[in-house]
Formats: sequence, structure tokens, C-alpha cells
Amino acid sequence: MRKFVLKVLKLVPRSEIYTSCRYWSNTTIAPSQQNALQCYEDDLANDDQLQKWSRSVLEPVANPLDVEAFPNTQPAFNFAAYVNKSPTLKQLVALGVELHKFEKRKGIAQFVLRLDFDRDMREHIRFLADTGVPADMLGEFITKNPLIFKEDLENLQTRINYLQSKSFLPQQITRIVTKEPFWLMFNTKRIDRRLGYFQKNFQLVGDEVRTLATKQPRLITYNLEHVQRNTFSVKEEMGFEADEMKQLLLTKPKIWMMKTEALQYRFDYIHRRMKLTHDQILKTPDLLLTRDFRIKQRHEFLKFLGKTQYDPKQELYIPLKSLAAGTDEQFVTEIAKSNMECYNRFLKTL
Repeated sequence: MRKFVLKVLKLVPRSEIYTSCRYWSNTTIAPSQQNALQCYEDDLANDDQLQKWSRSVLEPVANPLDVEAFPNTQPAFNFAAYVNKSPTLKQLVALGVELHKFEKRKGIAQFVLRLDFDRDMREHIRFLADTGVPADMLGEFITKNPLIFKEDLENLQTRINYLQSKSFLPQQITRIVTKEPFWLMFNTKRIDRRLGYFQKNFQLVGDEVRTLATKQPRLITYNLEHVQRNTFSVKEEMGFEADEMKQLLLTKPKIWMMKTEALQYRFDYIHRRMKLTHDQILKTPDLLLTRDFRIKQRHEFLKFLGKTQYDPKQELYIPLKSLAAGTDEQFVTEIAKSNMECYNRFLKTL
């Protein structure tokens, strides 16, 4: 894969000039990642060039030259039917792009069909490689965000320059771009505003902002209304103090991307049913990210055995992390000191 990428990238000289700039403004909070992506896809779907393919496949073609490159395939958007006829699609497949995933996304199939690898893609792929996206991850990146080819290269470089100006290390930038392919779709004003939101609302210092963005870059581009709902739930409904909420955010930022109802239900069970304190939850935040049935099955089994001792100062202490980690067999034999036959019989009583 790496040899292929290098072969692709070295054929055409890279553009030497990128324009960098820094934006500073008090613009309103940007729309969610989902809305931003929808805007792009709506824009593609409304394109005049694409509208001509919205007709039925049974209608006659007004101009046969329109489908000469991909005869009898455009209206169906079945990449597999003609991938061997397109050098561009062949290159994408070689990179590991899963073309079939484009077919279900509005406007994406049409957009990709109009691209030429040398003209529209090569320099973007070179840019991603130079930013640090591993060769074996390029296909996954493009599969998730083919709209990267719609972005101007100078704008993309500006967004990297912004992170550099905010003292993000090269390895941090690489992780951000690789783990969240949509990050580069957000201009510097929007990213700056979102980083500022987390810094202000959770009282983060610079290093903590960089740590959060690097650890879970998708949270920075996530739906802010959802983030605000979970923030309210964690603070007001669950009763965590500001400093405790900050600790949760930095250790398990994924909590803020959970469905609010699921988060509330899980907290209710471990806090009210299992009688765990806020301090205990803070020390084992994985419980909030573990599926309900696993926690319930393991806790109830320990209760059945008379071993629900979660206080480390007491004898026969059971580590809370054992409710979330490891296989059932490991839990049953190493933690509960029982056997799988007994455990399976017990599960049938739940």
C-alpha cells in the first residue's frame, strides 16, 4: 500500500505555494458536523450537471455522449458494474476506498464519478500523506469523507497552519486529521469557536484543550446541541460538580457523544441501584460507557454470590473495572471465583 501511494504521489510535482491565514472573530457557534455534511450533499444533489441523472433509467438518453464514459451505468450508481472501465475508480480501489458505501449517500456517487484522479485527487492525497495520514488509512479516510476533494488545497493548508499556530504538535495534528476526517471540512473560524466553547465551559487550559482535541477530535466537530444536553445532564441531573465534570470530559470525552437517555439510565443504575458514589464513578468512568446488560449481569451475579464489595478498604474487595473489562469467563473465574456453568444458569433467572 505504501509503495502504491508513493508511486501515485511522485508522478506530479506538488504545488509549492499555500496561503496561510488566521481568523479571529466572535461568530456564532457553527452548525453540527451532520448539518455541515448535509449542506455539502444537498449542494451536490442540486448541481445542474447532476440533475440530468435523476431521471429513470428507462428514459431515452438525449445525448449519447453524456454517458459515453460509463455507458448504461450512471443512473444506477453501481460502481462495481464499471469500476474496470474507470482509471480513477481503479486508483481509489487500490487505495482501499470502499466505493459501495458512496452509493447510499445523496450526491456522493455523482460527485465521485465526475472526478479525475490526476486533476482532482492526486494533490489532495499528497496533502493528506504529508499531514501524516498513514498510507493504509488513506482508503478509510476517503471512504468516510470523499468531499475532501471538494475543498481548496490552500484552505486545507490554512486549517493545518491554524493548529500549528495553536501549538499542536505534529503527531497531534496527524491523529486529529486521521481519526476525524471531517475536521478539515471546518474552517478555522468554526474550529476556533468550538475549541473556545470547550475551554470556556469546562475551564480548560491550553494543554487540556489540545489533549481533548487530540484524544477525541470527533467531539470538537460533534453536534453542539447534543453536547450541551449531555453537559446539562451530567451537571444538573447527575449532580457532578464543575471540577468533576471536567475530569470526566478529559478522561472519557466519549460520554458527551452518548445518547442522553442511555447515559441517564446507566448513571441511574450504577448510582442508585448499585449505590456507587460520584467519587467511585469518577475513578471508574468506564462504567458509564459499558453496555447496560453487562454491568447488570455481572453486578447481579456478584450480589447473588454475596460478593458486592466495591470498597477497596474492605476485605473481599471487587474492583469496579472488572464489571466493564475482560471476558465473561475471566470475570466469572478470576473475579467472582465461580464457574461458567453456574453463571449461565444464573443468567436464565434474570
